[in-house]
Amino acid sequence: MKSNAWKTCLLFSTVYLAAATASTFGEEKVKLQIAGYSVGQKDPSSEFGQGLSMMRQPGLEVDLHFHAPKETVLSLDAKQTALVLKQDDGTELPLEEMFDGNFRLSLNEKPEKGLVSMRTSEIPAKGTKQIQMEGDLVLVVGRDLKTVDVEIVLEEGKELKFGPLDATVGEIGDAFGEPFKKTFQMSSKKPFDSIASIEFVDAKGKTVESSSGGSGSFGFGDDVTYSRSWQIASDAKSIKAKVSYYTKTETMKVPCKLEFGLGL
Repeated sequence: MKSNAWKTCLLFSTVYLAAATASTFGEEKVKLQIAGYSVGQKDPSSEFGQGLSMMRQPGLEVDLHFHAPKETVLSLDAKQTALVLKQDDGTELPLEEMFDGNFRLSLNEKPEKGLVSMRTSEIPAKGTKQIQMEGDLVLVVGRDLKTVDVEIVLEEGKELKFGPLDATVGEIGDAFGEPFKKTFQMSSKKPFDSIASIEFVDAKGKTVESSSGGSGSFGFGDDVTYSRSWQIASDAKSIKAKVSYYTKTETMKVPCKLEFGLGL
């Protein structure tokens, strides 16, 4: 089930009001609201913890929407973010561990908006009318955009300075279809979050059409390697890139106190 209604919570405020309220970061109002939620019942006969519904896992999943006008949200500070879900009797519903912590961030194409998803395998008790979300959401935003020119030699294992990152060229292969000619991957020990945009150009400065091939990470704890890949409409042995990145970042701490349920 989905809820189309919400209450708004305040950013950097010590007073929480019901209904439509907002607070200000700089000159702009910043809002949090519940985007939707779903509840799935457990299948008591399943030895693998599956749900009765084939469309969702058992438990409660919630999407929290944020809008920070004119900000560029780069990532979620998972270590500082602390949100809890509670039933209306005060019982806490423990959040489930995901791939990288208890929260999953999904950014819009224009990253002043996005979703923070969380889930618990616990099902709210019968008779529960409201679920409360309380705590702090901490977003990392970019400051001071800078653009540099980078020469990329497409040779596996080649090291280079890719904007703010020490990167290494990884696997190189054939593209998946026209107009692209080649795919390549780059990896770094730091995330690519601070990079706002990349434009590939040829030796004459003409834009080379490109497409993102995806991103990922692997490792544990503080030993993580991050990667990104691209397809490019060129089969040259080297290519130039205009890399725009944020030289500074700041954290935005968003205190949150929301309630949601059917009928709101």
